[in-house]
Amino acid sequence: MTVFQTPFGTNTLVGAGGNVVEVVNNQFGPRDVGGTVGVNKVEGMKEELVIDFTGEMFNDSAYANLNPFVLPAGAVITAVYMDVEEVFVTGGTFTALDIGTSGTEATNGFSVTSGQLEATGSVNLTSALSGTWDAEAPLAANTTVSFVLTGAGASLTDAGKARITILFDRINRAPSPAKAGGPVLP
Repeated sequence: MTVFQTPFGTNTLVGAGGNVVEVVNNQFGPRDVGGTVGVNKVEGMKEELVIDFTGEMFNDSAYANLNPFVLPAGAVITAVYMDVEEVFVTGGTFTALDIGTSGTEATNGFSVTSGQLEATGSVNLTSALSGTWDAEAPLAANTTVSFVLTGAGASLTDAGKARITILFDRINRAPSPAKAGGPVLP
């Protein structure tokens, strides 16, 4: 990515006799994805949880709390999509990447197969929703979202970039249950 210093004011810092407090920079070109989690309010009750992740995040302890987010009680999950920008490389006897309620991801959430991770493109994962995420009933409690690799010795290399988008209707407008340091709903 190219970064340019942008002239601003007299382009001279205050300590050097100018009127500029800090240097202003512009960034041009693509930005790396991964390591971000956030909520977009779409329309009315509709919101989307967007998770950008990379293979590196599964192998780096700095990302141990990859997704510090809690879906609020009363949320009704309506759809799930994944966009793979760069293919992932799976290892071991990789079965799936399960995403869902922390501790019960395989039964309350959805699964992403190795074939889906190992090909670029968009995938509608709505039909993979299971359990309390089954797109019909509101979540009974605040729900921590987590990721688990399944299969004997399942692993991901550092390669791969993707975005998961979880669309939901937020029935309960109570304050956000997000974890400390995580994104906050409006």
